[in-house]
Amino acid sequence: MNFSETYHRMNEPVGPSPDLIRDILSPSKRCAPLRRLAAIAVAAAVLLATPALAVRSELGYHVLYQIAPAVAQFFQPVQMSCTDNGVTMEVAAVRVSGDSAQAYITLSGGAVDETTDLFDSYSFHLPFDQSGHCERLAWDAATGTITFLCTVETLDGSPIPAGGKMTFSVRQLLTGKETLKDAVVDLDLADYAGEAETAQGYSSSGGEDDVPMLLPGAVLAEPADGIAITAAGYVDGTFHVQARLGDIHRTDNHCRLWLEDAAGAEAGMGHGVYFRSDTGAPGHDVYEDFLFDAPPEDLAGYTLHGDFYTASALTEGDWQVTFRLEDT
Repeated sequence: MNFSETYHRMNEPVGPSPDLIRDILSPSKRCAPLRRLAAIAVAAAVLLATPALAVRSELGYHVLYQIAPAVAQFFQPVQMSCTDNGVTMEVAAVRVSGDSAQAYITLSGGAVDETTDLFDSYSFHLPFDQSGHCERLAWDAATGTITFLCTVETLDGSPIPAGGKMTFSVRQLLTGKETLKDAVVDLDLADYAGEAETAQGYSSSGGEDDVPMLLPGAVLAEPADGIAITAAGYVDGTFHVQARLGDIHRTDNHCRLWLEDAAGAEAGMGHGVYFRSDTGAPGHDVYEDFLFDAPPEDLAGYTLHGDFYTASALTEGDWQVTFRLEDT
């Protein structure tokens, strides 16, 4: 039996069980503070004593990374590609220079297309303070592969530590994105010159609660797949037009609406935007009211226009790669 197998057999029995780790991490548990601190201390001691085994599970790696990120990254094995839900993520190249490191990350398979968006669900795991971002770089239609350039920089401007490793992970992929710009919305605004029924929402700009907004109704127009106009009318002398955006937590649907006069000039510009969701949680429609300073007698001279941004699919998974911070 070699050393690695012996080490594994000796240390595996003392590893914390998944139930223990979940119990420690769960915010729903209401243990006494001292009991909780004691449990965390025990788990921390066990994980620090057997770091090579801790990183063998995703949960163990997560806990160890919270306790000692440098130790977690040291023992995290290099893994240049992974596949989940039919999508493969791979490290194509790495470049390190001064206080920054860049990784060219490719995605292929599954729902991946040229519009693929990481939906701000990515994370950089490093044992130092840093900031990072990703940008879509290229699409290869022949292979169905999209490339992202992922850049991370040290916060204090110090050089990237030599010989270290970075783990990059992604949880969600947004695909089938479409943009429809300067579209005319088929809605006769003069039909909505009266006072409208209202509900209570909140202001996205001022953070106010209990702000009057339109009561959502039947679809009046659907300028883009997934975005519909569900109400229009006056509230306290201000003209509102409401857009139903759907579950923005899964589609990132959004739009901008404006009015144009007969000469094509923008008129009656909106002076505020309000949002409403039944619970504010994923799975519920979100509505947005656009507000305009336009008197009722002028509505017949205006047309409604908009820019619309939608997506058709959200793929969830657990994609994670680990690579050395050195040029390849």
